[in-house]
Amino acid sequence: MSKEREDFYLENWEENMKDWLLDPATVQLDEQEFRVDFLDTTEAFIVEIETENIHPEELIIKKNDTQLVVSILMKDEIKERNRTIRFPFCLKQRAITYSIEHHTIEINVPKKECPSPTSFVIRVQGLSNE
Repeated sequence: MSKEREDFYLENWEENMKDWLLDPATVQLDEQEFRVDFLDTTEAFIVEIETENIHPEELIIKKNDTQLVVSILMKDEIKERNRTIRFPFCLKQRAITYSIEHHTIEINVPKKECPSPTSFVIRVQGLSNE
């Protein structure tokens, strides 16, 4: 894809993300499942999940074509809580990483592809320290 065309898709997608973040259905999911914020940096997109009011036991991050599916299993709940974020590109060759600091999970989605496919599932257990 040419640089101009890629820039157009990213700009269009950024507008869609603003609409997504302000959508009442998204706000409702923030309350029912868990809150998701979205940051755009020069090198990556960052998905932030606030965990101050929830007690996650397990985190599962799955890449599904252009969708990032984030699942959290809560300490005292049976069902998983899920959120899906759509990107304007395939995630197959993106080296997605995460960090956990002071009530926040940050998922880093690089804007540049890796030369080869990366893991499709990241699973982190034992998050709860209670």
